[in-house]
Amino acid sequence: MTIAPRAVLRPQAPRLAQDAAGWAHHNKFLDGPFTPWTEETEAYDLEVDGEIPADLAGALFRVSSNPRFQPRDPGHYHWWEGDGMVCGIYLREGRAAFRTRWVMTDSMKFEVEQGKAVYSGFANGGTPGPLPQDAPPAKNVANTNVGVFGDHLLVYYEGGLPYAMHPETLETYGSHDFHGGIDVLCTAHYKIDPDSGDMLFFAATGPVITWYRADVKTGHVVESHSLDIKVPVLTHDFAVSNHYAIFFVTPAQFRLDHIMQGKPGVVWDEASLPHGVQIVLMDRRTHVVTWHEVGGHWANTHFYNAYECNGQVIVDGHRITRLGTPADRLDTPVTSHSWFPPSLPHRWRVDLATGSATEEMTSGVAGEFPRINDAYAGREHRYGYFVTTRALAEDTMSDGLAKHDFLSDATTVIEGPEALTSPGEPVFVARQNATSEDDGYLLTLWWNRLTGLSELLVHDAADLRRSPLARVKLPSRVPFGFHGNWADHATLDRAVSASRGGTG
Repeated sequence: MTIAPRAVLRPQAPRLAQDAAGWAHHNKFLDGPFTPWTEETEAYDLEVDGEIPADLAGALFRVSSNPRFQPRDPGHYHWWEGDGMVCGIYLREGRAAFRTRWVMTDSMKFEVEQGKAVYSGFANGGTPGPLPQDAPPAKNVANTNVGVFGDHLLVYYEGGLPYAMHPETLETYGSHDFHGGIDVLCTAHYKIDPDSGDMLFFAATGPVITWYRADVKTGHVVESHSLDIKVPVLTHDFAVSNHYAIFFVTPAQFRLDHIMQGKPGVVWDEASLPHGVQIVLMDRRTHVVTWHEVGGHWANTHFYNAYECNGQVIVDGHRITRLGTPADRLDTPVTSHSWFPPSLPHRWRVDLATGSATEEMTSGVAGEFPRINDAYAGREHRYGYFVTTRALAEDTMSDGLAKHDFLSDATTVIEGPEALTSPGEPVFVARQNATSEDDGYLLTLWWNRLTGLSELLVHDAADLRRSPLARVKLPSRVPFGFHGNWADHATLDRAVSASRGGTG
């Protein structure tokens, strides 16, 4: 195995934030599957119900949103503001090992030295004020996405630079700027070109989006281009087709000026877009930018994919009716878990000849965190996977796992066995010598209501059933987070070998 087998460590007891630290709050994002877990954990030869497929060899990396200290304003704390803790689940020869480590950003190191939270919240407003002497000027929570690129395990957060970690020990090396290719920040939602292996990504700073391509062999940025979308849209995700980078201009905004005043930084401002939502296409070959009006006031959340067919650019993703605190309620913001209503799968089409854009709902099953078989990025896909948010209980985030067939227009939904609920983003892993797009496995982390711990479920993607192929019992809770990725054994071993010298 990548991590040598050792004796199983005694699992730590589930740690409730309010019990562990006396945190007084009434905030869903600090309870249930979100409840912080403050200990770094490792264990080997984990208990498995069922059987881990023999060809499932590599590591699933996930990053959780996990506040290390009591937030300065627990009532206004938002899920997006938790500290990053990376979880690595290492699978090989039917066995599993597990490790979690904090992402030791400069701002986290400072808070550890202080023994308390220093930085104000940004999503719902907070308690700004002068920072202590020698504090980094802004907090990098490093909590949004994690994956191996080249020889690096990189952790992403859109408010700062990524951080590099050792792919086996999860030791934090420091911030990573692609050898000087980026300066302040970049998106957490990168795409990997299936032909070249290059990373496709962007940075959003106010109304300016800068497009990047990083070479997989050298890790250097080899292409960049900036475009002005006129308003400071909260540009969290994007899509790429064979020839285009695709961005949506919506009323969801990120307002740094508000954050500095202690007001909500995630703002819903329909007045800023009187014409409604627009789709922006940047030709990856020429950098020519075109604008296409869809109309209406809504926001995209995450995309499955995009591709070109019969003179159209087709984009699949999820869409939400509003996102953030309404611009006319900044002094009396809505609660931290109510401004994000359920989102629904949609398809958008841009006619390249006429410039017209249309949309249609592709499934009536509410959900989030859509993914595909990443080998189909930028190409026509048939299947998409997501977690459902159909009828949430007070203590859950999601309530099922779904597979949508775009060809047959059918959605399959399963729920977790026994007490398992709140699955996180599904990650598709192709079977060895796969013969079809869905010939592989879905890996998801679920929260067990009875134990307070997390489990990794392995499902057959081609035959999605409630009973998984394997249930891997984790020794801790992985607080509900956002994104993660799989590294196969060859990629992982190469990255581990390159990191043995102790440099990022």
